[in-house]
Amino acid sequence: MQLLYLFLVATLLPFSGGLTTSVDPARPANTVTVPPLNIAIVDGHAREQIDWRQRRALNWNDFKGKPVESAPNAALTSTSILINYKYGSNGFSYSLQCVFYPGTSWTKVSSSRILAHEQGHFDITQLFTRKMHQALAAYQPRDGKVEEDVMKIYKEVAAQQAAYQKQYDAETNFSRLYDEQEKWEEKIAAALTETAGLAKYP
Repeated sequence: MQLLYLFLVATLLPFSGGLTTSVDPARPANTVTVPPLNIAIVDGHAREQIDWRQRRALNWNDFKGKPVESAPNAALTSTSILINYKYGSNGFSYSLQCVFYPGTSWTKVSSSRILAHEQGHFDITQLFTRKMHQALAAYQPRDGKVEEDVMKIYKEVAAQQAAYQKQYDAETNFSRLYDEQEKWEEKIAAALTETAGLAKYP
C-alpha cells in the first residue's frame, strides 16, 4: 500500500515582470501550500528520507514506522516527489527528489514478496518524478503565472501517480496475486529502462 505526500517549495526572485505570489503565513517563508488532492501534504518538518537515486533498493530495516494494526494491508510505503523551483532574472530552474520516508513506512511482516511489492511503489514514484521532470523541462514561463503553472503541472502529475499506485495495488491485490505481481514488476522495470534518459533530472 502507498502513502503519498506533496511538498512544493518555491523561491520567487525579483524580475522585470513583477512576479507576485501568495505564501501561507503559517508555513515557513518561501513554502507554497499545495491544496489537498486526496493526498496528505508534508507538514514541512524535517524527517529522515532515502533518495531513490542514492539508494533505490529498500529493505525491511527501512520501514521504521509503527504499524497500524487495524489496517487491512500488511505494509505501507510512504514516498514523495519533492520539487524546488526558482524564477527570476536568470530564468526558470528547478530541482526534484524522489524520496522514501522510513518514519512513516511500516510493515507487519518480513516477506520478500511483500517487500518487492513495496519496492514497486517506490519505483513508481521515481517514474513519475521523471515525468515531472519532462513536463517542467518543456515548460515556458509566463510572467505572473509561474506559481500557478508549476502547481498545475505538479498536481496533474501527482494525480496521475496516485491513480497508477492505486491501480498497482488493485491489480496485484496488494501482492497477493503472484502472477499479477510478477507482471507488474516486469512492467515497472521496463518503464524505468524506457525512461532512463529522464533519470538525470536536476
